[in-house]
Amino acid sequence: MSLPDFLVIGALKAGTTYLDGLLRAHPELCLPAAVKEVQFFTRHYDRGPTWYARRFAGSGSRLAGEVSPQYLSDPRCPARIHELLPEVRLLVSLRDPVQRAYSQYKHWVQVSNYGGDFEKFLADYPGAIEEGRYFVLLSRYLDVFPAQQLHVVIFEDLVRNPGDAMPGIFNFLGVDAGHTPSELPPANVSTRPRFHRAYAGAKRVSSWLNDRGGGRIVASAKRRGVVRLFGENTADGFGSLTPRAAAALGDAYRDDVAMLSMLLERDLLTTWHSVAEGWAVSKETKLSSARRRSRLDSARQLRVRV
Repeated sequence: MSLPDFLVIGALKAGTTYLDGLLRAHPELCLPAAVKEVQFFTRHYDRGPTWYARRFAGSGSRLAGEVSPQYLSDPRCPARIHELLPEVRLLVSLRDPVQRAYSQYKHWVQVSNYGGDFEKFLADYPGAIEEGRYFVLLSRYLDVFPAQQLHVVIFEDLVRNPGDAMPGIFNFLGVDAGHTPSELPPANVSTRPRFHRAYAGAKRVSSWLNDRGGGRIVASAKRRGVVRLFGENTADGFGSLTPRAAAALGDAYRDDVAMLSMLLERDLLTTWHSVAEGWAVSKETKLSSARRRSRLDSARQLRVRV
């Protein structure tokens, strides 16, 4: 069976579509041609390894991999992945968790015509907040995988200067780190369709086709610009990220980001301004409790590549 050598496991709304495009451009890498998110370890696990292996049947001598950002937050995935792919290389893209949550809200408005503002979305879907607790989510993987099998990409670095970020990724995967794509993939922008009922119906059809091997049809329709038939608006249609909502989320994420900073040996509180905003207490004071000191000791021992 031809099973993947690497997985991009997340995070949701953290640039994985952009990363997928950059990986596909490398001649030594092979990702499923018909679909970006196979979601084997979440949606299709009952179909078994043979079904999964068929997604990579044409990889040949290239390294095979797939991008399914749902894997990071699903608690079932670390053990499932380790059981089938104990030596797989894991890539994860992480984004300012406040901005990530807001992007998830906009995506949900896009696909469901959700009518509430961002604060109501967080109240209605608290799981969106948990998607941004990266240290907690990565710790599940580090319970079963050695740290050297995990490489973290910071979304802001990737989109600001992919030429600086990609060599580290390619080195981690063991392919030519000097490869430069002929063109960069387009940014994935959330939009709100004017004709939402038709758009939602098309999304259901595309999901049905993807699940039944019709991903090439969906990809062809996207390339031909079928989405424009729904009259998308890119400039409006979303509730704003208010200062109050941003401050509340920053408070919710600050300890997790401090732990993640120790794990990655990088001060992300200076990179992710939405989390650092209003943080008047020093790091030493903020991490003073016995429980946090214990978790920091664990983070120091794990040390992940970034």
